[in-house]
Amino acid sequence: YLDKGPYWKMVVGVIFFSFLSASASAILSTTIVTPLHSWLGTSRARGGSLSYLLMAGLRGGITVGGFAAAIKLVKIWYLKEQAYRQIEQEKFNAPYLLALQQRYKQESTAASKQIKSLKKILDRLDVRYNIVLVFPLNLLLLWNLQQMLALEKWKEDNDAEVGNWFETLGYFEALTSFAVLRFNNPGWVFPVLKGEHFFLEASALGHPLIDPAKRVSNFINITSKASIMLVTGSNMAGKSTYLRSVGTNIVLAMAGSPVCATSFSFSPVTLISSMRIADNLEESTSTFYAELKKLKTVIDRVNRKEKVFILLDEILRGTNSLDRHTGSKALVRQLIMQDAAAILATHDVDLAALEAVYPNNISNFHFDVQVNKDELYFDYSLKTGVCTSLNASILMKKIGIDLDEETKQ
Repeated sequence: YLDKGPYWKMVVGVIFFSFLSASASAILSTTIVTPLHSWLGTSRARGGSLSYLLMAGLRGGITVGGFAAAIKLVKIWYLKEQAYRQIEQEKFNAPYLLALQQRYKQESTAASKQIKSLKKILDRLDVRYNIVLVFPLNLLLLWNLQQMLALEKWKEDNDAEVGNWFETLGYFEALTSFAVLRFNNPGWVFPVLKGEHFFLEASALGHPLIDPAKRVSNFINITSKASIMLVTGSNMAGKSTYLRSVGTNIVLAMAGSPVCATSFSFSPVTLISSMRIADNLEESTSTFYAELKKLKTVIDRVNRKEKVFILLDEILRGTNSLDRHTGSKALVRQLIMQDAAAILATHDVDLAALEAVYPNNISNFHFDVQVNKDELYFDYSLKTGVCTSLNASILMKKIGIDLDEETKQ
């Protein structure tokens, strides 16, 4: 940097501000440093990095400023040094882990060694907080300037590798997370990959986030394209949780993780869903229109013949019953025509009649409820066929809606 332009300003600035740092850091940073930065801006045009380097050195000597925030971030990063060192020293057997380890084990640029050297530079920069040492060291040795130059040198030497270190550590952390998941859930299984056409078959499939003591497991069996599972059921019977169980385990399987099931076979697929829909005041979008936009995304991907698996929960809920039924029937037909596979959870039991029209493509399943003296009992188990037990009227009575009076009228 010294050969890029006049540097006497830099030397004078370091000495002067180091002398004043102990007593006037707050005042100087607002009354002198900022104007000086503007003054040095003209020198930067002539001298390359002069303004940047000098201001970094000055701020390092008198105030925490923006540079100290960066130092704090790097010191947090230094806590990862032990993780890097452990990865470098570990004895792996798996070829994939050995390949990841090789990214760290280059003799001249071992990640742990380089991070340790960075920590030493930052520790030397902390001298600026020592009132006794900061002035003589900067006066005699230009201490802050030397450490800034060392920091720049470190950056030049390791710039190409830093991103690789973070990426590799991310892989190890992800694999460790999966290993912990497997260790904590020994009853879970690893998914088995099938062929090119769509295939999803699982037994004792449950939601990973539900307490195992309360979890009710179910099954799924979709072994061909253009297959639609129509799931009907009463309120709170478990339809949405079932869809979430299927979707969550597919995501885990696609990541290479064990899944919450006793068996799980599938072909890799992109998962798309329309389950949680909300309006948006900023975009002047109603709940119904927000759902239409979501369904358009689904339809566009299906029309492009992408290999997707679709989860739909109570679609078109924001419109009247007739339009909802008509639109749902049309969407199911379109999915079948485009060879899409999907699960559709709905309260519209009339949709179940489509199984007679498309017996090779549509299968009816349901969750039911048992009623005993106006009390509801759920078993949360998936069953074949169409739901015949409804509970909405009982729930409305429980909150005080007088349905008997309405019936009389």
